[in-house]
Amino acid sequence: MQNLFKNLRFSIRMLRKNPGLTIAVIVTRALGIGATTAIYTVVYSTLLAPLPLPHPEQLVMVWSKIGGGRNGMSAGDFLDWQRRNKTFQGLCAVTSGNFNLAGKGQPEQVDGNRTTPGYYNMMGFPIMMGRDFLPEEGVPGRDHVVILTHKLWDRLGANKNVIGQQMRINNEPYTVVGVLAAGIADRYDEQLTTPLAFRPEQINHDYHWLIAMARLKPGVTIQQAQADMDAVTARIAADNPKSNSGWGAQIDPFQNDFLPKERIHTLWLLLGSVGFVLLIACVNVANLLLAKGTARQKEIAVRGSLGATRRQVFAQFLTESSVLALIGGVLGCGLGVVLLRGLIAVMPDGTLPAEASLQLNLPVLAVTLAATMLCGFLFGCAPAWYASRVDPSEAIKEGGRSGGSASHNKLRRILVIGEFAMALSLLAGAGLASHSFWNLAQVDLGLRTDHVLKFDLAQADGRFKDPAQIDTYPSCAENPAVQGGDVERGERSSPCAKIFS
Repeated sequence: MQNLFKNLRFSIRMLRKNPGLTIAVIVTRALGIGATTAIYTVVYSTLLAPLPLPHPEQLVMVWSKIGGGRNGMSAGDFLDWQRRNKTFQGLCAVTSGNFNLAGKGQPEQVDGNRTTPGYYNMMGFPIMMGRDFLPEEGVPGRDHVVILTHKLWDRLGANKNVIGQQMRINNEPYTVVGVLAAGIADRYDEQLTTPLAFRPEQINHDYHWLIAMARLKPGVTIQQAQADMDAVTARIAADNPKSNSGWGAQIDPFQNDFLPKERIHTLWLLLGSVGFVLLIACVNVANLLLAKGTARQKEIAVRGSLGATRRQVFAQFLTESSVLALIGGVLGCGLGVVLLRGLIAVMPDGTLPAEASLQLNLPVLAVTLAATMLCGFLFGCAPAWYASRVDPSEAIKEGGRSGGSASHNKLRRILVIGEFAMALSLLAGAGLASHSFWNLAQVDLGLRTDHVLKFDLAQADGRFKDPAQIDTYPSCAENPAVQGGDVERGERSSPCAKIFS
């Protein structure tokens, strides 16, 4: 430890004596570490980090399958699956929709879910206040209850006595029975949930409009659950050959199930690319340290003449490289935070799953620290090894101009060639990606895309009775004032204003 502290003090003095080299090395390593940290954070949060839910390995998606492709399920299929399966702790159906909120403030429309009772308990979402839906609340007529996300509860005033109170949703009274805890649920677009209660006309095997999530029983594998569901769907097809012939079920892990495989491959390619950037930065640093080591041969020779062993010289140079790596790593982490925020700002919504928490955490910092010290050690070994092999008598006699210069030059040439090869590979990959993007952007879609807007006029179920009302609604929405109401104030004298009621 005494020798280590002595080497550290000497290293800091030497780095202060050579500010140009020190700044160049630190900046180079900071850029490499910063880019790697930002991209690794995205990859780790999306592909490697476990979901912040209890036993996430038990959570699966259950899809209807036809012709080798996935599909949603019908209400009749879901009820049969729920009753006949033997491998799930719980199986819940989900569908999304729009909900019109009207309260003391300005009316608004929010996205939400309808789920069968027990969904949040099954998934493991923590509930801050209240409870999950009860089984009897999944029945038409008793389904006017609602669970709020923490962000919606907070935006509506953060009333701690909200449980049991009523709020108007789709112009009908709903009782608040729960508020989710802050966290993963707030990262989704959906801000509230009501029970999914099947009306008699909805219970059939023809209309596929639901998605299903399930939790496996302890010790049950996906393969076992798949075999169970194959048997279940076969029995349903035998009972309902007209609607279910050829239909089966497919079970997939819940994590990243909605993330396209192409995007997963792109994330791994990005990580490989920044890995190349980090290697280029480290090779560049190794070259700088080798060049500086050549200029310090006379100093090394003097130290050897005074009794310094090769091991001590090697340790001294390796300590200097590690100090530079550590400083560059710390600055690289700060740069990584900035780059990560920039990525989040320019990334389109929906690019990554809502479950991904894009922030630096202990696993990411641990990998960053390991990469920093590994780079400092590996790419500091070569300069340290050559420094430790300097012949003191030859170096002093020839003024530090020889002493292994041929081998120095050979290694430096190898490093430069490797650096150019990696840079050329990155450049070629970037060029191909840019060319592919340009070709995709020039594809003729067969329709006009400039000066064209798309927008939705979402409505609550039952708002319109026939197609004629739907056709006339947009013209009404374009100019609500002609109907005698003010949409901004949520006045109900205008038919268009009912979108908020």
